[in-house]
Amino acid sequence: MVFSAQQIKFEFLSYIKEFGGQPAEWHVGCAPDAPKAMFEQAKVDSEHDIWLWKPALSPAAARIVYRYLTEQLGVNHAASPGDGANIFLYKRTPQRDA
Repeated sequence: MVFSAQQIKFEFLSYIKEFGGQPAEWHVGCAPDAPKAMFEQAKVDSEHDIWLWKPALSPAAARIVYRYLTEQLGVNHAASPGDGANIFLYKRTPQRDA
């Protein structure tokens, strides 16, 4: 299932609100393979960090969401290939010592 730019914006904004923090504490990126971009390239910890990704209708739709989050809200750019129809969002959490 793919999502429109408006659907993704709504869900990402809801996620930021639910998990808190300033927009500058979050990162957003677009990639052909969002899990690979997040977990292998950006080194997001799948068990401790807060993350979400969605497939957009097209790379252009993903870029609309990306530009909105970075230019209007101040969300940071994620390390990613930079293009693709998948858009992802993450926030790193402090690691707890065992």
